[in-house]
Amino acid sequence: MLTPSLLALSLAVPALAGAPPPDASSVTLRRCYDWALGRSEDLKVRAEDVEQADQRARGALAGVYPRVDWEFSEVWQDPAGVRRLEAQGFGGFVQKEQAESRVNVNQALFSGFKEFTALKGFRKESERDALRVRRARTELFARAAAAFYGVLARETEAANTAEGLLLAEDRVRELKALGRLGKARPSEVYTAVARAAALRAALVQSRARIASAREELSFITGQDLARRPLSDAPSGAPPPTLEEALAAARQRSDVRAQRDDAAANELRVRYELGNYWPTLDLLGRYHTRRATFMREIDWDAALTLRLPVFQGGRVDAAVKRARSAHRQSLLALEELERRAAYEARRLHGELTSALEEAQAQEESADAARKSYDSLREEYTLGLVTNLDVLQALDLLQAQRGARDAARLDVKRHVVELGVATETLP
Repeated sequence: MLTPSLLALSLAVPALAGAPPPDASSVTLRRCYDWALGRSEDLKVRAEDVEQADQRARGALAGVYPRVDWEFSEVWQDPAGVRRLEAQGFGGFVQKEQAESRVNVNQALFSGFKEFTALKGFRKESERDALRVRRARTELFARAAAAFYGVLARETEAANTAEGLLLAEDRVRELKALGRLGKARPSEVYTAVARAAALRAALVQSRARIASAREELSFITGQDLARRPLSDAPSGAPPPTLEEALAAARQRSDVRAQRDDAAANELRVRYELGNYWPTLDLLGRYHTRRATFMREIDWDAALTLRLPVFQGGRVDAAVKRARSAHRQSLLALEELERRAAYEARRLHGELTSALEEAQAQEESADAARKSYDSLREEYTLGLVTNLDVLQALDLLQAQRGARDAARLDVKRHVVELGVATETLP
């Protein structure tokens, strides 16, 4: 459970990290996310899924409206046969060339409500795909945050190493001065020099890791961030309580999208069942040109009723397939709801632990600094050895690194919980 002190610490973590205030050239996490939104090909592909579902719904609605087309045909018949029929008195029934032109209007009156069911189903699919796009946007924020904080972690590590190097070089100068007075042995100086050289090499390695982390951030955002300073300003919003996190997880975009998917599959079952129903169609034709004696008739209409009797099991198989897909969708929804609740509980617990660890690491780093300063003074008094001082320096650097890592872990867990519950600011 997040206590008031831990809540206060969660809001203060960015300030504790010593992040500089943002300036015109600095890049924030939100700005990186905005760049990533504009660059992500995956989001653009998913947006096309929404467009396709919208157009499928539009196509389903077209079945409700009448279909109008113009038809022209011309038929040539055997002249000899036509003459024989004319000789027999059938001249008004045949012509050597028969040209006909008409406008057809075909209106489906009843088809088992399949058009309306399909329309509802495609709209559900469109809503599902839109929610999946929203979830993908949230997950993109998680990837951008991971890359952003990866850079900050490497830069913090390099800053701690650089600060440790300054302390180590200061210690070397101090020992050399004491050596000239006969108060420090050469071995102590060499040990301090070796320690400073090791930190110098570690600093070079840290800078290489920074370059690699910045390349990843540049890839996600589509911007050249090799040298731009990063600014991590505090969000000012406390993380949600466990009850709030669980409630938000139940309404997560991907969970709601899966509910829409289950509803769309249920409508698919209703659509396939519509194939058992009879169909009723009305066909009207207006003739602009006719051959033979039919030229006196300008229009006609036909009402057609079709009752399916046997279709070889095709409809039954389609219904069973649709029901199976519906059961699959319900099972996927059940698993996703359980996973969303599990992630909310796990990440909330990890955030609580990270806040407690950050608080403990703050105290440990302060104590390590006091220990190092005290041992330096005691060394000048001959109360401790140089090895004790170097060990205190190592401890100070390790605790500073652990403190900064704990701070960044809090930020990462805040983002992860926000992504899992979609409660990001």
